[in-house]
Amino acid sequence: MNHPVNIMILCNNEMALPALHQLYVTGSLKVVVVPEENTSLNFLLNQLLTGTGVTLIQVNKKNLLSLIKFTIVENHITTAWMMTFAYILPKKVLDLLPNNFINFHYGILPKYRGPNPILAQMLNYETKSGITIHIVDEKIDAGPIIYQETIEIEDRDTYGIQLKKLGILGTTMAVKLLWSIRSNQVLPSLEQDKSQASYFKKPIISDLMINWKNMNSWQIIRLINSCNPWNKGAGTYINNMGICITDAEIIDEKISEALTPGTIVSLDTLNGLIIYCCDQKLIKVNVINLEEGFFAAKRLLEFGIKVNDRFISP
Repeated sequence: MNHPVNIMILCNNEMALPALHQLYVTGSLKVVVVPEENTSLNFLLNQLLTGTGVTLIQVNKKNLLSLIKFTIVENHITTAWMMTFAYILPKKVLDLLPNNFINFHYGILPKYRGPNPILAQMLNYETKSGITIHIVDEKIDAGPIIYQETIEIEDRDTYGIQLKKLGILGTTMAVKLLWSIRSNQVLPSLEQDKSQASYFKKPIISDLMINWKNMNSWQIIRLINSCNPWNKGAGTYINNMGICITDAEIIDEKISEALTPGTIVSLDTLNGLIIYCCDQKLIKVNVINLEEGFFAAKRLLEFGIKVNDRFISP
């Protein structure tokens, strides 16, 4: 026998939109809650939800408890799902729906706790990412696990591509969770292994800089992809000029002579920008970001950069 499920989604990222759409189609989505400072997402959701009967609520830290309490009662909410929500929910909020605040953590738990597990996994050279659905408790990302599924991190995946892939995965997992609740199934509840838990803070600038001395070509490409688009690329310096490398690839061409890692071996309008790495492989840089904007890498010629100039490590 199916039981009515009225869902409130608390989100702060467009990654949640595919799941919101699917839950709306099922008739279970009643309320969407977004931090008021996220003006772009609020504007977008206001357009998408107008005329649907789904209520859009904007909250801040001060009115969070009162607005959510009113919303739960007014809309007969039975379960609240967090999808990259910006605020930590206090116990007074969690007690409004005991064991029915559920978090979609876009990372593998317990290994990748923290505010941006997608980025942490990419920066740590993981080959898999995923989503962990768990009960929310007073500790960060520590509640019992309901479901967990993984996907591959492909070599050419950027941070933005991972967001899209995880948004799609989140949709299928949301529907699975919904039907489990509707059919009154006992949800899995697996306690997290504390010995395997790690918490990753937001990265600092040095985490996003290319270390030409120590990073091989694959690691450099992974860093570049991890920083695209949210940081506009991985940082580096050349001739006292800071730039971000936004898109690059490893090429098959090799050179026999040993060079200092970071040395430019080619820079012209035909072949573009090619750089020597510490594993004696070459990467071709396709797109860069400067203060002046995004450019094809070959346009560094216009800034006086030339062959044998060298990118330096921090």
